[in-house]
Amino acid sequence: MYRFLLLAAALALLLPVLCGCDGSSRHDVETGGYGTLRGLEITPEPQTLGLRTDKVFYLDWNRGYEPPNQFTVSLKTISEDGTTSPVYTRLIDLDPARPGHYRLEPSWYLPTGTFLLLTVTSYGERVRAMYLTESSSYAVKTQRHSDGEAEHTVVIKQP
Repeated sequence: MYRFLLLAAALALLLPVLCGCDGSSRHDVETGGYGTLRGLEITPEPQTLGLRTDKVFYLDWNRGYEPPNQFTVSLKTISEDGTTSPVYTRLIDLDPARPGHYRLEPSWYLPTGTFLLLTVTSYGERVRAMYLTESSSYAVKTQRHSDGEAEHTVVIKQP
């Protein structure tokens, strides 16, 4: 019984490390800027399919634009039924002397074959970017419609 309790306590301590929970589920950033979300460029390109599971994200305001005084950024997974779950991340200010250049790093590898939603909000503005992470294999099927357009269905085979 003592060994079982000791093992359970050790697993409880290791679980956050194994799950990659050493980050935050959202980041509230104060920049000191006077701009808006206008001019925000997110990398990788939103709507990217086959995103690597070790990918990091960049938030950059283009030249001539300034970030807002405060913004919030979060990354979530989206399940098939539409529910979201937070992805723990670290946000790094790439140039503290000049606001507007940030790197968002997931604390752990991203899940395969999963939709991601990156959201940046500030004072009623919102910018969203969707992604689909890589899967072990993709199968693409094409169906023809009578009007000649092609519809592509991507089937993700889970490992």
